[in-house]
Amino acid sequence: MKAAADAKASLKVLLNDVVAVANDLEGPNHPATHRARALFTRGRLQEAAADPSTDEGAAMLTAAEEALKKAAKLDPALDGAWNCLGQLFWKKGNLEGAKNCYRAVLARGPNKKTHQAMSMLSRALAKSKAKPGSEEQKQLVAESMDHAKEAVKLDVADGASWYAVGMAYMAAFFADGASGAFYTLVPIRPHATKLAQSLKAYQNAEKGGPSGDGRAGGGGIGDSPDLHFNRAIVHRYVEEYGAALEGFRRAAALDPALPWRAEVDAVAAALTRLDDGCRGAGPMFKPKRLAPIVKALEGTGHAGNEIPREYAEASLKALREGAKENEGSATNVRVVVDATSSEAGGLNLHYVVVDREGTLCAMSVYGLEDGAVRHSSTLTLLSPCVRDVDATFEGRRFTFRLIRVDLPKQILVGGAMPVGRIARPRLASTNL
Repeated sequence: MKAAADAKASLKVLLNDVVAVANDLEGPNHPATHRARALFTRGRLQEAAADPSTDEGAAMLTAAEEALKKAAKLDPALDGAWNCLGQLFWKKGNLEGAKNCYRAVLARGPNKKTHQAMSMLSRALAKSKAKPGSEEQKQLVAESMDHAKEAVKLDVADGASWYAVGMAYMAAFFADGASGAFYTLVPIRPHATKLAQSLKAYQNAEKGGPSGDGRAGGGGIGDSPDLHFNRAIVHRYVEEYGAALEGFRRAAALDPALPWRAEVDAVAAALTRLDDGCRGAGPMFKPKRLAPIVKALEGTGHAGNEIPREYAEASLKALREGAKENEGSATNVRVVVDATSSEAGGLNLHYVVVDREGTLCAMSVYGLEDGAVRHSSTLTLLSPCVRDVDATFEGRRFTFRLIRVDLPKQILVGGAMPVGRIARPRLASTNL
């Protein structure tokens, strides 16, 4: 925050110097292109230095808008003026006005900065103007992706363009819904899913392209708090908890004003509940309470205990880490405790489950409504996606087995697929 305040103070000093000579340069005695550049320079500095929450800042934005409009009128080919005017309109909430400015630039040809801005603006429109899951939202997110990729084509070493690609893939996953499920441990073609592509793009953003090394001046944006924050959000969603905590830590160090604390608290709460449950800590794991749950899984006398004939039954201990490794296997479990944390913000559902051997395991469920997983029913996990979690936070090590359910077709509840209980994936971050 202090760095941002210092930057604005420096801009105001520079602005005073510019204004001191702008009156002459903006006068009719100079060529139109020279006047346009002088107006653009002044307007750009006024827009950057203005604090719209104050009367002085609001007046500065008005002056900036007038200067930028004059600059664009005097020299319609001055892309910087159009881009800055679009940014100003966006700051004022006029998204369509901003879009028209950016389109004016792109009508004359490709422009990296404009494509980056249009990618971000399309996501903003998808979030604020379109109904979640609608074709309009998907179209806007697709436009965001197209513009981000065009920016990368223009400069493959520009980390800001790669960041736009990462954000577009992230938005596309949540716009498309559960069809974009992410298996975090598939060793073959991990780039085949949107969230994996998002993480890859964020990596390129930090390095400065696929061949970058992340050194200062190389195009990477490793000093961007938003990059680390949003990448941590994806790591949290795919339950790479160690990477998520590290990302939030780096984001907080760069910008303490980001809402990182709530995210870290949510991760810590999930790790604690699941680790405690898998170790059998708590009254629900006392033998008298656990024995009836385990007994209900024995034999085929209980409803829903039958394993589909095309699957081979496997115990929790027999499962291997990964997704492809357990194809064709099925495991019957029952819920011992609901470990969903209120800090999760509706991101997913967490449970501690047990199999008929008495082995405890964590289970996370995405894409299903709360209540779709009935605690009184046998749950049959089909081709389970397994991760052995190992993360450390504030001196405590968390180690437990986790099965992730992304899609309704991965689970049977009482022998039946939970049809009609599908929920859209929910994003913890509010920044698309």
